[in-house]
Amino acid sequence: MVSLNRVFWSVVVVAMALVACEEPEGIGLDVLPAGEEMPIAWVDTFTVYVRTVTDDSVSTSNLSGTYLIGDFQDPDFGRVQAQLYTQFHLPSSNIDFGTGATIDSIILNLAYTGSYGSTDKLRGMQRFGVYRLAEDIYDSATYYSNVTHEFDPTPIGVKEFRPDLFSNVYTGTDTLPPSFRVRLDDAFGTSILNSSNLASNEDFLTEFKGLVIRSDMPSFSDGFGAILYFNMISAASRLEVYYHNFEDTLTLGLVINEDCATHTSFDHDFPQAIVDAVQDSFNYQPDQVYIQSMAGLKMKVLIPHLRKLNDLGIVAINKAELVIPLDEDFESEFGFPSRLQLTNVDSGGFPLYTIDQIYEGVDYFGGAYDSDNKQYVFNIARHLQNLLLKPDETDYGMYVVNSGNAVNGRRAVFNGPVHPQDTTRRLHLRMTYTIIE
Repeated sequence: MVSLNRVFWSVVVVAMALVACEEPEGIGLDVLPAGEEMPIAWVDTFTVYVRTVTDDSVSTSNLSGTYLIGDFQDPDFGRVQAQLYTQFHLPSSNIDFGTGATIDSIILNLAYTGSYGSTDKLRGMQRFGVYRLAEDIYDSATYYSNVTHEFDPTPIGVKEFRPDLFSNVYTGTDTLPPSFRVRLDDAFGTSILNSSNLASNEDFLTEFKGLVIRSDMPSFSDGFGAILYFNMISAASRLEVYYHNFEDTLTLGLVINEDCATHTSFDHDFPQAIVDAVQDSFNYQPDQVYIQSMAGLKMKVLIPHLRKLNDLGIVAINKAELVIPLDEDFESEFGFPSRLQLTNVDSGGFPLYTIDQIYEGVDYFGGAYDSDNKQYVFNIARHLQNLLLKPDETDYGMYVVNSGNAVNGRRAVFNGPVHPQDTTRRLHLRMTYTIIE
């Protein structure tokens, strides 16, 4: 019986070797020597189609607190801008400013949480304008990065500044975290003091629909400016109304919190090199692929010949890793993504979580930056196995984006499946599989 098994597996190994000599297109087989319980193959030469595509939009409302505002002239990706729309609420109902209330000042304070770009003295200057919203926004709505809203074109506050993300702000007896702070027109403050809509937030929002904060810089040189990150649910992110009446000098804080409708919109002005890199189809294998946050650019990946493994019999994929190396020639002083996100693509072009991430968890699934090898690796064995088991279903490919697409400004250039200098630094799929029968 033992000798018959040996003969059987010897025949299988020989057959596999013949298949390896005349392999299905796009599949490279490296069969392990005889003696294994089952024929096992390791391959890293699968054809992988990759292209850069523009990202239509990303949800930018109901976030965890971080929202973006700013203007950055990226030397490789072009100009990117973020503007913020937000409501502000009364701290309580039935506000009474007292007899003879007169505005002293009104100040918008937004607490920083970080930045992407330049904030140094030479390149970090920005100019923000603050405007009154002219249309309603709703805290129950989901807003995307390509949605904008009408606003009064006359600013109620303008400030030219260099962001200081490290120094506290001292105001009277308060110590606030590092913040963007701008004085608004007294006339705006007076309109709040004189309002007849102070009984509730519902009434208040009929008159004061919210604010728009956006860059007012006409242009930037390469490497100038930054996308700034703000914590909009911080107690320090607020409108401070300083006033006096016939009896006292007082302060009222109008809050910006998780109950307020808040979202951002993004604009990109890509240079010609990026425009040329964006492809509508997999017509060629690029040597560079681009990813940018803020609904900028993403990578689309397709493994066109995967299902030809079914020609070899019943195949069990033991491990499959998609390896995405950074293009080291484009390593940036501004940094690159700490983690990428990979998703399936459905028939409508929408992203879906992969089965690997759902069942294995993010630590195994991967996507974190490997600083030693300067690359990102995703474990997608379950996803590829699922494709093999459903050969009649269309494979729409996968998307790779920057993790935290809506809440950071990071970007990177990656090596494609073709690399002109170093074949070891190409984007590729490496896989181990077993032919069961």
